[in-house]
Amino acid sequence: MEQRIIHACGHEQAHHLTGFESQQERKAKWLKTTTCRDCFVAKKRAEEVAAAALSSAAVSHLVLPPLAGTDRQIGWASTIRTKRLAALTNSNSDADCSACLRVTDAKWWIDHRDLTDVDLMAAVTKASDIQDVRAVTASLTDMPRTA
Repeated sequence: MEQRIIHACGHEQAHHLTGFESQQERKAKWLKTTTCRDCFVAKKRAEEVAAAALSSAAVSHLVLPPLAGTDRQIGWASTIRTKRLAALTNSNSDADCSACLRVTDAKWWIDHRDLTDVDLMAAVTKASDIQDVRAVTASLTDMPRTA
């Protein structure tokens, strides 16, 4: 059954309530104490913007190389990278951060977003070693061959 609920924020929103009548009444009473969906989403976005600003300020002393990937990947990965680097600058040395700066693949940052700091540093070391090997291999294949 659809009910119009006036939320704590003052906005009215339609909700489809199911179950026994007592359950619907309990749910409607609870919904009146919460904010509407629009206010909830706006609050979450504001929190994300504030957190992003704090992270950006924490890594402002670092020169972040551009990420490689699609536009969507770059947008998401830059947020992830900034957040992770901000956490690392608080707890680790600048050498650890500089190792992270060598990883410029947006997909890599997205794939490794849930790692702990220790696991992230291990993955960064492995990724930078792989990139170094690829760079050396590429430079060797570009060299002219002599008989």
